[in-house]
Amino acid sequence: MVATLALASILLWSLGADFYRTDLHSRVEHVDYESLRPGGLVGHGYGIVGTILILTNLLYLLRRRLARWSLGSMASWLNLHVFTGLVGTLLILFHSAFQFRTPIALATAGSLGVVVFTGILGRYLYALTPQPNRAELENALLRLDELIPGCSVQVRQTLASHQVTQVDVHAMLLAKLATIPRWAGEARARGFAVAYAIEDMPLDRTLTRKERKQVRKSKRAVRKFATREVVGMGASSLLQSWRGFHRMLALILVLLVPVHIGVAWIYGYRWIFSQ
Repeated sequence: MVATLALASILLWSLGADFYRTDLHSRVEHVDYESLRPGGLVGHGYGIVGTILILTNLLYLLRRRLARWSLGSMASWLNLHVFTGLVGTLLILFHSAFQFRTPIALATAGSLGVVVFTGILGRYLYALTPQPNRAELENALLRLDELIPGCSVQVRQTLASHQVTQVDVHAMLLAKLATIPRWAGEARARGFAVAYAIEDMPLDRTLTRKERKQVRKSKRAVRKFATREVVGMGASSLLQSWRGFHRMLALILVLLVPVHIGVAWIYGYRWIFSQ
């Protein structure tokens, strides 16, 4: 995806590099002015294709509403959502010829930039969110029970007694951001609690050096699960509100696009439909 965007950027820039490097006052005398200006044949075409891609990008929101339908995996739709959004934004940037001389154009470009930024940030936060590995936990508890009988029961009771703070799914993003310190404290507390629970378990025999090593390894796995479960739940709740914020900005952008198109049409920038 990055390679495709880089190649597209190089190609679009190479088609009008001299024009884009020219200052605004001298552009009207440039040989490519009529084609690459925002209302020109090529420049306007960039804007139309970019707008179509951005509107196509919004189909991901519809796909999320139809999650039960067999319309392809959500991961594929998310990748398509990111790709069309970035390529569409790139085309809009070249459509503007790197100039924003009207309030409507500036507002539309600003909204698009904020939507893209929040989308990229949310996508990478989602990718970086640690997911607790339940299978790893069960394997670690099984190994502990073999060496310290009854240890898994104690660990499960400890995890159950250290519940994660739940935040209303409809709560504002700021409310969830304010909960981050509490989630961080709970993650640390859970990690220490399960470690102490394992260490305090009575032994019915002396463990060998190899067995003590296995206990330490299993303890690390259990502790990692205990902390990641908190981080994963907190991050999922936070990203849910972040998606809502991103969706709201996208809808604002959708409202601004027809205004931008209407103003352009009134002033005669009708691409191939103008006389």
